[in-house]
Amino acid sequence: MNPTFPPPPRLAVFVSGLDDTPAGWAALALADALRRLGYGLDVVAPMGGGALRAGLHPGIGQIDLVKRHTATSVLALARIVAERRPAGLIGVGSDAGLAALGAVRLARQGTPAAVLEDMPPSAGLRRALRGWLHPRAAVTVSGAGDPEEAARLILAAFGFPGAIR
Repeated sequence: MNPTFPPPPRLAVFVSGLDDTPAGWAALALADALRRLGYGLDVVAPMGGGALRAGLHPGIGQIDLVKRHTATSVLALARIVAERRPAGLIGVGSDAGLAALGAVRLARQGTPAAVLEDMPPSAGLRRALRGWLHPRAAVTVSGAGDPEEAARLILAAFGFPGAIR
């Protein structure tokens, strides 16, 4: 009799779009790193399409929120978190990070959230939101460094092993 193992935890990565942007490339690289480590994954974006969408591995799920902007995606993303109950949500990019943190608060599922950002906002409402929401993040990873290292930092903050084999 073969032992059965539970499926690996499923994570969600939220990005403003899979366009040829630093955040799009970072999301693609992070998603691939998490997949190689053995985690199930969904990439969530406000609007479908984008030049990098075809670069996603076929084993990675894609969720289109049918929203025009990242900021207007918070409620739809909260619904996805409440319904699908990912083991963790990662916002890639400053705006997507704020939306992800807001969505997990609204979903009230206890889902841990992490932010992978290139540069923090310098002023205005985004900076105020960052000051309020970021302390609630499991981890904030700054810079577009090695995606494998970012994946391991995020997984450690979520309390998961680095690799599932």
